[in-house]
Amino acid sequence: MTLWERYLRYFSEVCAGTRPLPPGLTSQAEDEMAKVVELQTQVLAMGIPAFAAACAAQDGETIPQAELDGFDLQAVLQSLEEKPAEPVKTEIRNIYEVFLDSVCLEESLLAYLIDLLRRDDRAGFKKLSQVAARTHLDMDDFRVWLGNKELLGDEEEQLCVRVMDQCLTRLMDEGRAEVAAALLSGDEKTFLAFRAEAPELLHLPAATYQWFCKNYLDRYYPVRFMIRANGVTL
Repeated sequence: MTLWERYLRYFSEVCAGTRPLPPGLTSQAEDEMAKVVELQTQVLAMGIPAFAAACAAQDGETIPQAELDGFDLQAVLQSLEEKPAEPVKTEIRNIYEVFLDSVCLEESLLAYLIDLLRRDDRAGFKKLSQVAARTHLDMDDFRVWLGNKELLGDEEEQLCVRVMDQCLTRLMDEGRAEVAAALLSGDEKTFLAFRAEAPELLHLPAATYQWFCKNYLDRYYPVRFMIRANGVTL
């Protein structure tokens, strides 16, 4: 197992709560996505080799010092770029959707994307887009696309996005992040229970779970909401 593979495994376990936080990491966030971003920021600050070594030590393992010293993140990303990939069908799917689909496969990559956007790291964003979508994307263009995505949809989609963004923002403001997280994850029971008490939805007959899935969950708005909730302006 390479150091990069160890890092991905260890970080996923820490975020899932199946591995205790190694020395040097703390988490105060209650919201799941906020926790991922908080931990990812700390891991990047301490360094991937130090993080992997601390996690391995929890299991009674020692990673050879030469392997730790020889780790090169840029080389890892470069090797990922060089792997053959299936051609992207841009005529069928927007390239930004391809990019987000790839990034969202790994919580650590989504947290890294949020960190890049927060720091306005354009070079890092371009490198991540090359790895995730096999093409160089412009950060400003991505911000415009994601920040105004509903304008490309029909009236039903625009209504759903406007209403659900308002609902989710209110939940966060009320300290009910766990309900917002369940909605963003697509939990049907949570949506039905919330619909019965939410003033924004009570008198909106169109607001069924299928309406929510079609116009919000399946259209990358949960990712946008999480990005914004972590302090990123789009």
